[in-house]
Amino acid sequence: MEDIRYPPIGDYGFIADCHSMALISRAGSIDWCCMPRVDSGSCFGRLLDWDNGGYCRIAPVQAYRTSRRYLSDTLVLETTFQTETGTARLIDCYTLRAGGERRSHRQILRILEGIEGQVEFQVEVAPRFDYGVVRPWVRWRSSGEDYVAIGGADGLLISGEIPLDLHNLHDLVGRCTVAPGQRKRLSLLYRRPEWLDGNRLRLPSSTLLDKRLEQTLRWWRNWTAQGRTDMPCADMARRSAIVLKGLSYRPTGAIAAAATTSLPEAPGGSRNWDYRYSWVRDSCFAVNSLAGLGHVKEADAFRRFIERSAAGSADELQILFGVGGERRLHEYALAKLDGYRGARPVRIGNAAD
Repeated sequence: MEDIRYPPIGDYGFIADCHSMALISRAGSIDWCCMPRVDSGSCFGRLLDWDNGGYCRIAPVQAYRTSRRYLSDTLVLETTFQTETGTARLIDCYTLRAGGERRSHRQILRILEGIEGQVEFQVEVAPRFDYGVVRPWVRWRSSGEDYVAIGGADGLLISGEIPLDLHNLHDLVGRCTVAPGQRKRLSLLYRRPEWLDGNRLRLPSSTLLDKRLEQTLRWWRNWTAQGRTDMPCADMARRSAIVLKGLSYRPTGAIAAAATTSLPEAPGGSRNWDYRYSWVRDSCFAVNSLAGLGHVKEADAFRRFIERSAAGSADELQILFGVGGERRLHEYALAKLDGYRGARPVRIGNAAD
């Protein structure tokens, strides 16, 4: 399998932590990721510009085949790579903890695990902040294998056991091999640049990263267990509920219509608006579904979000709000980005407010 340009949208996996969201291709590449919020500027965004948007890719050096699944009752994505020399899997998630919905780790965790034989992987981390506009200042931080990438108001702490080297001033590249039962971890921790510049953060250890994976699995399964199971197609309904939960913004109770911007309704079409906001009509359908599946807390949180955002008055109701309750969502275009398969303009904000 090759890392093709602009894979079909249906080939992407979705991960989230009820704050931020990311899309991961079958080639093990994070091609869309906005932090610290779903409507923030992208730090990996080659979904909208393959050459300039930025990405984080982990894939075998050799030719490979892939299969994917979500670990049961979670939004933790597992991609299995099969090569001539062996089989390994890549686990991707936003880390979560009990009580951490309102204040997230702001961390993507990527774990390589050998299954059989040996598989050599190529690792590439190419952050591009503010929708690809800012090529970050990437610096080696300490005696470990960690780097900081900073630029504008954004920053990433990149760490783990995978040896990485600076390439072309703005990117990190490396290789590693995994054998059966062996793990290699890559942590992408979002922090403001002034925090990273002062070396005030402790690196997450391998033990802590494994613990956060287990906490994330437990968090999702505990949440899923609160829903109903006495219904037709219960497994499919639970999976749909998990996706809707991933689209939610826990600090306020809002639910985003989509995790992306500027994807055309049809390839080559012009209907490519920014939908990373809470549309009242669409969100009502979502929360009605969640409530029907037993997740009434999400429905009540959305009700209170709308009441606050509309200042308690139907006269102040809009058709959409920002996920933080913002009312002014002015639209502008990023002329320098190619757009998904050339779909221009790349729209940020939505004039429908």
